[in-house]
Amino acid sequence: MIKFLSNWVQQIALAVIIVSIFELILPNGNLKKYIKIILGIYVIFCLISPFVDSQALYKLQNVDLSEYVENETQALNSTVNQESMDLRLSQLYIEELEKDIKKRVEENEYKMVKCNIDANLKTSSNNPGIHKIDLTISKNNINVSDVEINIKKTDEKKQEDVDVENLKKSIASNYEISKDIINIKIK
Repeated sequence: MIKFLSNWVQQIALAVIIVSIFELILPNGNLKKYIKIILGIYVIFCLISPFVDSQALYKLQNVDLSEYVENETQALNSTVNQESMDLRLSQLYIEELEKDIKKRVEENEYKMVKCNIDANLKTSSNNPGIHKIDLTISKNNINVSDVEINIKKTDEKKQEDVDVENLKKSIASNYEISKDIINIKIK
């Protein structure tokens, strides 16, 4: 406690000496009264500083701006990295979705020519989920005898329609989506 008081008295004495020197050095004029006000505020600050929360002042005096900048930079980088990771995960999900659909198409003895998937995978957005799947498929193996016989064309068309419906149902049930958003064209 005595050390605290002696430091406080030394601080006040030093402040008064500094203020006195400044008053002697300053020329008379319009600025002298403004400078005296500032010096008076300095003396008052020296008087009350021990009673102000010393921890708060210590923290204010020892703010490490480089640490603050580093923390903010890391937060920004994590945001950027998270966005790029989310984008990459979306791409990977759509690629895996296409592979799975291709496998289902091949199970039905067709070949996938083209696949377009419209999906919004961000759960925080207004309308997440799969919005549309457009497929273009073709017969996996075409026999010459099938091409030559035109009489069975209507039967083949009916079979293709059944195959397309089965494929739509399979995809829709697997991904828990409506089969109405799945468009399949046969080439």
